[in-house]
Amino acid sequence: MSRNILGIFDGGDVSEISALVDKLEKSSFDYLKLEGDGISIVIGKNGAGEAGLISTAPATAAAVAPATTAAPAVEPAAQTGTPAEEPAAKPAVSEQEGVFIIRAPSQGLFFAQPEPGAPPYVTVGSSVSTGDTVCLIEIMKTYSALTSPVDGEVIAVHVVNEEYLEPDQPLVSIRVK
Repeated sequence: MSRNILGIFDGGDVSEISALVDKLEKSSFDYLKLEGDGISIVIGKNGAGEAGLISTAPATAAAVAPATTAAPAVEPAAQTGTPAEEPAAKPAVSEQEGVFIIRAPSQGLFFAQPEPGAPPYVTVGSSVSTGDTVCLIEIMKTYSALTSPVDGEVIAVHVVNEEYLEPDQPLVSIRVK
């Protein structure tokens, strides 16, 4: 038996949800999850935001959302879902011909895997295709899946799991095929 979930909302709530859908469609985010008062709303586009993807979000934060676009490799720390110690000094990442650098779109937390204990999305040596998820970025309890804009091989991962990111920080370097 089906149940009309929108029946729990009044007209104003439905208007606000519609406005969120419109804003999501115009944004670079793939999906948005809102939780509160025992209600969870997931809005997604392009197949993103499916229950399986959202349920894999790290337990330290409660939601998921967008995707965007680093020389010496820094392998992510143990992929246990616990914060890793950061190296004292990070090597500078420079542009190289034939290498695409995926950078942080804004401040947030880097997640190398979909959930604690799961394998990372990518490691050094991984092959990626355009559209493959390379990591999640958590911004204000909302997760964004960053995808590869190119086909190639991961040659460096410049951050560790649960590292705090600054805008434009190099995350992953991919040798373009």
